[in-house]
Amino acid sequence: MIKAIIVDDERFNIKNLQSLLNNQYPEIEVVGTSSSASQARALILDLKPDVVFLDIQMPGMNGFELLKSLDERSFEVVFVTAYDEYGIMAIKFSALDYLLKPISITELNKAVDKIKASINVKKQNLRLENFLYLLDKQDRDENEKIALPTLKETHLIPVKNIVRCESSNNYTTFFLVDGVSHLISKPMYEYEELLSPYGFIRCHQSHLVNKKHIASILNEDSGYLIMEHTGIKVPISKQKKSIIKLFFKI
Repeated sequence: MIKAIIVDDERFNIKNLQSLLNNQYPEIEVVGTSSSASQARALILDLKPDVVFLDIQMPGMNGFELLKSLDERSFEVVFVTAYDEYGIMAIKFSALDYLLKPISITELNKAVDKIKASINVKKQNLRLENFLYLLDKQDRDENEKIALPTLKETHLIPVKNIVRCESSNNYTTFFLVDGVSHLISKPMYEYEELLSPYGFIRCHQSHLVNKKHIASILNEDSGYLIMEHTGIKVPISKQKKSIIKLFFKI
């Protein structure tokens, strides 16, 4: 759900835009409205919206002054105004869009598409940042062991000896450097978070590999990771291709 705040000194304009958003865009939730910039500032700090639909000319503090008063801005801004002469200034404030009153549903559709696209990019960037953060922690002791419980016994395996993992439904198979494999009755995502700090990368929905055992990358289809010693080809999914490139700085 996309959280939105509407700021306009005329209550009619607030109700009109809120009605349009509620009726046309179920993915957007109007979490707050304000008829003054000073009150809006407090709402923004408290509710942390994804987007603010912001009027420009308001008594006291105007829309531009409101943005200047914030130490940082993590939300998108869509200016909504009756005046078209503020377009250049809106660009300087990195506005996502600029809507003229009365609001055209066609233009509002375009603005909402931009909002959704921008938020998706932010989410992807956040995932990449988290991924890179984990990579920075790869200096952990590779002699540390993880427990792999099977039916007969629990194996304590040094992380460095794990070549790759492959999932099948709620089971995960661990392939080791000595050629031994262990089938564990747990889904792979439970191990992904545990192993990522040691240089393991999820290259496919069904595959988690130790980068230290990758010999090369094959540029066929979406790509394959070629494992050293065995030469096994592990597929790279289209969704993971950009992460692989970032991982190896290709």
